[in-house]
Amino acid sequence: MKATFTVLTLVLLCLFIASVSANSWSAINSGYAVTTDYQGKEVLPGTLVTATAGTTDTDVTHVTFIWKYPNETVAYIDPDVPVWFNGTEWKGKIIYYAQSQHIPDVIGDWGIQAFFIGEGGTPKAGIEDVIMIRATSFNVIPDLPIVGTAGALTAMLLGLGLFLKKRKGINQ
Repeated sequence: MKATFTVLTLVLLCLFIASVSANSWSAINSGYAVTTDYQGKEVLPGTLVTATAGTTDTDVTHVTFIWKYPNETVAYIDPDVPVWFNGTEWKGKIIYYAQSQHIPDVIGDWGIQAFFIGEGGTPKAGIEDVIMIRATSFNVIPDLPIVGTAGALTAMLLGLGLFLKKRKGINQ
């Protein structure tokens, strides 16, 4: 009975977490969106992260990506990345894409801003030509350099087994 209750509680908790997590790509309803290939996932240091900006606005010609460290200072700027399309559509409108890639080198919550630029606009001047700004983030977590993830999992399972064995010995 207790096991069934525990499993049911875990399943409901997982469903709740999945429903609460935001999907940045759903912002394409507004005509502009940005996300990463690690949206909602944890990133290990040294992993290549790709940010993808999308728009249904045909006036957008370029996107400027600004990658920010966890302390909100600028880490990288990819100016004037041209948009391209691959034929995908959203509610009958063609989606234009731009991508930027970097390897985060600091642990913490990174942020990415995408500035969608119209004809004749630049990210440094003519700010009135910036059509829209969108942002997203991802979390870089520390790795376990000595034992790795498999070693950490093994240690946790051994600890759980020892705990259960001691607990069983106390109850007898």
